[in-house]
Amino acid sequence: MDDRDATFNATAVETPQGLLLIDVGLPDTVDVLEAALDDEGLRLADIWGILVTHQDPDHAGCLAAVVDRTDAVVFAHETEVPYLEGDKELVKSTEERPLSIDPTTVDVRLTGGETFATAAGPMEVIATPGHSPGHVSAHFPDAELLVSADALNVVDDELVGPRPEVTQDLETAWESVETLADRAVTETFCFHGGRVAAGTDRIRELAADR
Repeated sequence: MDDRDATFNATAVETPQGLLLIDVGLPDTVDVLEAALDDEGLRLADIWGILVTHQDPDHAGCLAAVVDRTDAVVFAHETEVPYLEGDKELVKSTEERPLSIDPTTVDVRLTGGETFATAAGPMEVIATPGHSPGHVSAHFPDAELLVSADALNVVDDELVGPRPEVTQDLETAWESVETLADRAVTETFCFHGGRVAAGTDRIRELAADR
């Protein structure tokens, strides 16, 4: 990793079973995650599940460490499983820039369309491949909230589409944006950029103008 400062936005969702995390962060950042939860009046020990949106180290880097601390149930799209479990090299790893994460067992394999019960109403898992082979996003229809992970991004307080330089399959990524445009959304929360008051209209605009 380089020395640039960056802010990553993992998400904690309250459910009847306890906290469900959507992504966890870079390797060796469990203490950072724990402090962020503490700031919100939440506890690492309350985590019962982790939804991994995809394999990239900024999203799944400390997954093994969090599971070791919490014994959380790990959910991920079935396409991401061999990468998360260490059977395949991460798709964006190269000789010039090798990437790796500690392997972790995925307890529940998703395909998209699954629904979690949460304090904000049902949370639907949406398959949004392109950024990685099995990337997923999460939609809260009652709250009209989209947690897009890396399917969308926020730059200078504006919702933007996939970043070509870090997207494995750009055409598929834009098809996933079209999928997201079918959901009722008034707020979007991106792993890179955070929350923005933009939703369906803006996502449809992005899909149309790509």
